[in-house]
Amino acid sequence: MRQDVGHNSVGQLVRAALPVVANGREQQILESRELDDSIITEKSDELTAEYAAVERILPNIHARRVFRHEMKITEHWSRAWDLALRATVLLCLLTHVNGNPIDNGLVDSELIQECVSHKAVDVIVILDGSGSIGDETFKRQLDFAMHLAGRLNISDEGSHMAMIQFAETPKLEFALGLYNHPTQLEWAIQRVEYLSGATNTGKALRFTLEKGLQGSRPDVPKVAVVITDGQSQDDVSEPAQLLRDANVMIYAIGVTNLVNVHQLHQMTGNPVRVFTVESFEQLDKSLADSLTWDMCKTEFRPGTPEVICGPDRIGVRASTKQPFDGQVFVQDHFHEEGCRAGPENFPDARSIGLTVPFSSCNVHRYRSLNPKGIFVEVSIVFMFHSLFMTKTDQTVKVQCFYMEADKHVTVPLSVSMITTVFREQVYQMPQCTYTLRKGSPDGPIVRFATLGQSVFHRWECIEVEGEDKDTFGMLVHSCYVDNGFGDRVDILNPDGCGLDAVLLSTPDYGPSLRLATKPYHVFKYADRPVLQFQCQITLCLKYDGGCDGITPPKNCKELPGEAGHLHLHHNHQKKRLARRHSDGVGTIDVFTESVTVLEQDPPVCREKEDVSTTTAVVLVFSLGNIIFSTVTTAVWIKMFRRNRKMSLSH
Repeated sequence: MRQDVGHNSVGQLVRAALPVVANGREQQILESRELDDSIITEKSDELTAEYAAVERILPNIHARRVFRHEMKITEHWSRAWDLALRATVLLCLLTHVNGNPIDNGLVDSELIQECVSHKAVDVIVILDGSGSIGDETFKRQLDFAMHLAGRLNISDEGSHMAMIQFAETPKLEFALGLYNHPTQLEWAIQRVEYLSGATNTGKALRFTLEKGLQGSRPDVPKVAVVITDGQSQDDVSEPAQLLRDANVMIYAIGVTNLVNVHQLHQMTGNPVRVFTVESFEQLDKSLADSLTWDMCKTEFRPGTPEVICGPDRIGVRASTKQPFDGQVFVQDHFHEEGCRAGPENFPDARSIGLTVPFSSCNVHRYRSLNPKGIFVEVSIVFMFHSLFMTKTDQTVKVQCFYMEADKHVTVPLSVSMITTVFREQVYQMPQCTYTLRKGSPDGPIVRFATLGQSVFHRWECIEVEGEDKDTFGMLVHSCYVDNGFGDRVDILNPDGCGLDAVLLSTPDYGPSLRLATKPYHVFKYADRPVLQFQCQITLCLKYDGGCDGITPPKNCKELPGEAGHLHLHHNHQKKRLARRHSDGVGTIDVFTESVTVLEQDPPVCREKEDVSTTTAVVLVFSLGNIIFSTVTTAVWIKMFRRNRKMSLSH
């Protein structure tokens, strides 16, 4: 509903806010002043000329549309009111644009164009040219590549595009930087011919790493977009990991319901960058818009830190707002070359990360029975200063879980006609822990200890189904102590026997065979105050003597320094024990919390006690002196008066 307002009130309320363009330069007129009728009349004469200038500098199409709409619905108003309304509308538009944008989840082509117009990226489009595609369907992939190219800012200083087609072998159709004009690029895409053949996506990813990145620019992010309709006949996880290690962000588009989505996830390393459509007809402009916006909104780099779980390595990748000139390193391993990466290791100074092999930098690994597999973890530090750690630094704890695959064995089997009844019993695996206790096996858990202090090792497996169950036994073996820097010393051998009486003797097992303890005196490395112990626990089923010969350990050698322990030696029994060791139902890794070893007791409380005792002694001594002085003075006064009285009587 319109509301009529007089010219005078308009002149008192409106603040002129008309950006104008003069001599090719943008001038911002934001003058806060009251307008009288004469000024309004004068300005209204200039409205037609300034309308075009105002429209040109509005920040996006949406703002221009609103401005045009407001112009049309107010044509019959007075020109003075027209000018006031334009100024008010423009001021509101500028205020809205300068504020924080509201992300409503909608993707607008103009918003995408605005995003990519000021950002550059090197894009490699990898098209499936296998026999299942067909010539007509392959042309739809080419059309999608042109849609994608139309969304990017293709130019010498802007974005560059390359294309690789793969079937049984990959082919580089054109390289990065070869066609940097939209018309040239469209011509190059249209002349690509369909290959046909097998589907070797893994080989195409490896080819992208070796040949596709030629012509890429430093400090410009790199993106690979893979389009496929089926399952690769070779492995994709390893070459995809190598490509991601080269700071290439991979997107995967799966077409039809026959595509192997698991392989798409292996390629991208992040399910967020996986797109699936039901047919090649859906490779259209809207999908190109969605893909371009997803890439551009994080500036073609990872939006959040991403965990890297490779087949033989682990790490993390992240992006920064400013070029990174610090260090990324594994915690406590800064001075090891393979455990640290700096600016010289990052082709793109805003895309940083680090991956390390399982076998180096003290990467921690431990087994799990439920779920069955192996956990691998490491802590990585992002240090933003080149020399010093500051409050802006961040530490990321990276953890990967590698689930053990079920293995099925097929053998020929002759079955008689007699009906066979199968019975199956399922047991829940116990929960096992390893702790260090103070004072006794049931004492508090130790996190700080003094050198030489008596501490108890405690290994325990608790039955999940209840304390009344007596299903499992355990063997503690393969223990070592670690200082957190990769220096480790074995303390229990694979049979569960102690190796050094000073460090740890063979544990003592309880009657349930699910609890073992052993006292020891705290030790430490010469120049490292932190210790952590790790062991393996093999579980066995007690039924039908399933734990006999496995636990408790027997035939352990008597160690130098041990007293009162008798260990028998029979080589044939030792071999039998080694054979039965594999009869357990599972082996898991357990480890203690890190223990900080102090040279001596902290003197804080002792100092307070000593101060209090000293103060009390001083007070008592001072009070005694006062009493003694008072008594002595009284005696002298009494004697003086007596002598004086005697002298007067004479």
